[in-house]
Amino acid sequence: MFQSRSAVISLLLILGGVVQQSLALISLSNITSLIYDAKEINYGRHTLLDTYDFIIVGAGPAGCVLANRLTENPSVSVLLLDIGRGEIPLFTDSPLVGPLLASTDYNFGYETEKQQNGCLGLRGRRCSWAHGRGVGGSSIINNVIFTRGNRRDYDGWARAGNEGWSWNDVLPLFKRIETANIRDFGDNGYHGTDGRLSVEDCPYRSDIARAFVKSAEESGYRYLDYNAGDNLGVSFLQAHTRNGRRATGGNSYLRDIVDRPNLHIVTRAWVTKILIDPGKTRRICSKCRYDVSVTGWWFSLLADTNTATGVRFLHDRQYHEVDAEREVILSAGAFESPKLLMLSGVGPAKHLRQHGIKLLHDLPVGRKVYEHGGVFGPIFMIREPTDNLVSFEQLANVGEFIRFRNGSGPLTSNSVESLLYVKSPFAEDPDPDYPDVEVMQAFTSFSFDTTRGTRNAYYLTDHMFNEYFRPLANTRNFMFLPMLLKPRAVGRVELKSSNPFNHPMFRYQYFEDDRDVDAIVYAIKEVIRISTKAPLRKFGVELYSRKVPGCQYMAFNTIDYWRCHVRHLTATFQHQVATCKMGPPEDPEAVVDNRLRVYGIKRLRVADVGIIPEAPTGHTCAHSFLIGEKAAELIKHDHHLL
Repeated sequence: MFQSRSAVISLLLILGGVVQQSLALISLSNITSLIYDAKEINYGRHTLLDTYDFIIVGAGPAGCVLANRLTENPSVSVLLLDIGRGEIPLFTDSPLVGPLLASTDYNFGYETEKQQNGCLGLRGRRCSWAHGRGVGGSSIINNVIFTRGNRRDYDGWARAGNEGWSWNDVLPLFKRIETANIRDFGDNGYHGTDGRLSVEDCPYRSDIARAFVKSAEESGYRYLDYNAGDNLGVSFLQAHTRNGRRATGGNSYLRDIVDRPNLHIVTRAWVTKILIDPGKTRRICSKCRYDVSVTGWWFSLLADTNTATGVRFLHDRQYHEVDAEREVILSAGAFESPKLLMLSGVGPAKHLRQHGIKLLHDLPVGRKVYEHGGVFGPIFMIREPTDNLVSFEQLANVGEFIRFRNGSGPLTSNSVESLLYVKSPFAEDPDPDYPDVEVMQAFTSFSFDTTRGTRNAYYLTDHMFNEYFRPLANTRNFMFLPMLLKPRAVGRVELKSSNPFNHPMFRYQYFEDDRDVDAIVYAIKEVIRISTKAPLRKFGVELYSRKVPGCQYMAFNTIDYWRCHVRHLTATFQHQVATCKMGPPEDPEAVVDNRLRVYGIKRLRVADVGIIPEAPTGHTCAHSFLIGEKAAELIKHDHHLL
């Protein structure tokens, strides 16, 4: 399973310490529980049928939601395919090990092209673009941060011609998704109480988190529920966890319904092609995005149409072709869905011809990709701490493991404890209440992990780690992670070849526009200002002044220094969107319509974060669950399954 020995070592250290010590101290029932949890979740061993009503490609959050909702009708048959495996709860349940899981086969292992303006201090001047694989997708390896984004995002989608996607349209779906346990905001009318996904306050909250939130309030930021539509302000983290254990698409939407006879789930299934029948259409003009029915047999000769009929996939070293009676739905993610479309002949004509792929329909698939770039830092040392949490090794004991199993302690946290939303002077949108930077406050920095796990996850070189982070070892410290919400940089996703087993290629450069860097630097200066307020001052908080390698000759804490810091210690947050952009027929960049139907291909939809038209003001896991619920609603309506 594991691709990195350091990942194994780190996980064993974190989740139980020395095995012999653990087994000596815990009860027989707990031993049995540990052994059970160490098994991969079995999502069924099914005899494939020749035909299903729906075939869903990809078991990320959206795919899991769709599989659940569509099979609520016992007359509907669904095949859910995923390239990865089921979760192994012993290893995947703790939010704190998310970065370490990036060194396992739960991650595709994508990386950016060599960068010119960012990632300069990272391995090969590249950033990791982790992308989850397995039942649950990226919800297995992400940081369990649940943020819906700003109401203005969705209202902007609707104004652009995507009817049904305004804030007022999607809020009922967000409420349907969650069972919320939010201490300060749970009864404000914006949260659900009986959904399948648990969204909660993190059970572990350090004194530093409380002090930061109070200091931000003293600095003029409003304490608010950032999932209620407006997010300019500060608040504690809302996470998709259940009693501190990771809540994924798989364990929230599938694990208890695997026995539904109308749902077949096949893992380790690599889909290589969408089967598309190039039939005939009755279309009045070749420029129309929709087929238009007319009378007269001669109109059927005007143009070819294309209908998705099924998929081809590799499983257990055998190729299979399975038909979809109603629809094929791509929920493979912002990279794999466009890759599969292009391999199947749907995409930019010139690009497909370069790879010898027969063009079925010319669409701007993969022509756009946005990502939330950011930075690791600044770091603050705590001279008067109230705890001594300085390393993973402190968690390598039975007591911490049992605390985690009981829903408490640091292992229930992903290390991020609170979020601050900032409006910088460099934002393009003039709305003063529309933030362009999010700042995550973590209870520690990378000095917490002296193994290679975190270094591998974020592409930190040994030189960067040894020179910048290792000097903090055994020192109580914490870190901020500013994230640019509205980047100007836009890239594209392309095929490397016509070989379906090759990774896609990414044409994306961080920080091509200096204003993107300056927006992040503004947020850095804001948290430094906040650190001077009394609630943080009482802990003896002190800005870590060691310079990042590559920026040694710049005066510390100047604008130019922080610009250099951002470009060298670039952070990526795996929020790539817009590769299968949703838009109206007149939008030349659109791949799918507002009902997520692929233009020019009947019975084919895309339902994952690739359809998001532009970079949102939130982490995209929440959006993935939303898109699954929305797609299920649309499909049920279109097929009269309500």
